Amino acid sequence: MVFNINQLSLLFIAFQSLMFSIILFSSHNSKKLSNTLLAIFLLVLSSQMGFLLIERMNFNFESVKPFLCVFGFLYGPLLYAYTQSLIFKDFIFSPRIYLHALPAGFMLLSGLIGYGLCSKLGSLMYVSLIFYSIISIRSIYRYRQIVKQTQSIISEINLSWLQWVLIVFTITFLIDIYQHFYSAIEIIEGLSLVNLCLLILINGMFFRGIQQPIIFQGILRQDQMIINSQVNSEENSKERVDIIKEYMEQTKPFQNSRLTLNDLAIQLQLPPKQLSQIINRQIGQNFIDFINSYRLDMAKERLLNPKDEKETILEIMYEVGFNSKSSFNTLFKSKTGKTPSEFKKYGTRFHL
Repeated sequence: MVFNINQLSLLFIAFQSLMFSIILFSSHNSKKLSNTLLAIFLLVLSSQMGFLLIERMNFNFESVKPFLCVFGFLYGPLLYAYTQSLIFKDFIFSPRIYLHALPAGFMLLSGLIGYGLCSKLGSLMYVSLIFYSIISIRSIYRYRQIVKQTQSIISEINLSWLQWVLIVFTITFLIDIYQHFYSAIEIIEGLSLVNLCLLILINGMFFRGIQQPIIFQGILRQDQMIINSQVNSEENSKERVDIIKEYMEQTKPFQNSRLTLNDLAIQLQLPPKQLSQIINRQIGQNFIDFINSYRLDMAKERLLNPKDEKETILEIMYEVGFNSKSSFNTLFKSKTGKTPSEFKKYGTRFHL
């Protein structure tokens, strides 16, 4: 049996997705729920590619056709649930989550009882894909705003990789929509552009998904409520600002690289939403900028006045609360105009 390049790509996508899903199902780390959702997504993709391969090889496919659109109705909800599981550490499978799978279940049931609706309503899966892509990307945007207000690190937890996965996912089904209603787009010797995008998609999701830092499992619903809440009272606000600044300078809680808004609120014995508003409205910064300003001030002081001659920039970086060399260098240069090594080398000439 001889396969053409398009059939080989379908076979490779199906096999690779299946292998990745098995690896994720067997994972036992603290990201098990996220890994399970990603594994189900890849297993659905593997199944669909397998059915399409059978069709392209001219086997009897009539008994499967009434169910093909079920896959399309599953991708959006699964990707949205996966996004939510990465964003929220307290994410659970609530009954509301299962409602997202109703269209797929309806299509499956109609096929089982002999009234397959995929041929009539199957195109609605594209509406579903567009809808879930939009709300997933919107969730990541909102998540980033909350992270800036509640966490003191962001470079490794901003989920930019997931945003790119969603963009590739969107491009893929938009190309598929064009091919469905107009004509196929092929690149190299009959290789479908959709299949190439799928290969990029599954590898990006798998390798970046398993690399997502375990130490940070997402924000809490409580964090979202803090940002959504508004505290209107500004009584004694000036006094509270002075107390917060004095605490930061004397106790230096910012040296903890994993400091959160909730952590600092507990230390200051303030409600988190009140602390968030004071930092935003009275000090004029979001939480991460507020914390990093103290880290940078301490870093500049230590670069100019090291403990000893052997103290390295990396040691200073970790001591002041940063845990990423690239983000430290980028932020330091954006605020001072010089890299940490340049600032240390030229001394007070660049002391701000």
